[in-house]
Amino acid sequence: MESYDDKPIEEINWTKYKIIVPTEQDKLDLEEAFEHLHYTDCDTNFVPVNQLIHEYLTSERTGDPKTINNIVVNKELYEQLR
Repeated sequence: MESYDDKPIEEINWTKYKIIVPTEQDKLDLEEAFEHLHYTDCDTNFVPVNQLIHEYLTSERTGDPKTINNIVVNKELYEQLR
């Protein structure tokens, strides 16, 4: 698992993923869970851990329209993947 100590941030290989949930409530629940984890003493020096722990951030929370998390609400796709 890549660590921020491995190389400069400009050279980090970001982990590519999407989290598919069936409802907006599921998305909100996950965002709340990730926010809870964010404020624990979890070691966020590992790139994928740091990425996941920040999935609670949204453009509404940050005020930046470029802020997008990887939690996607799509009931049909969720059902296909079950």
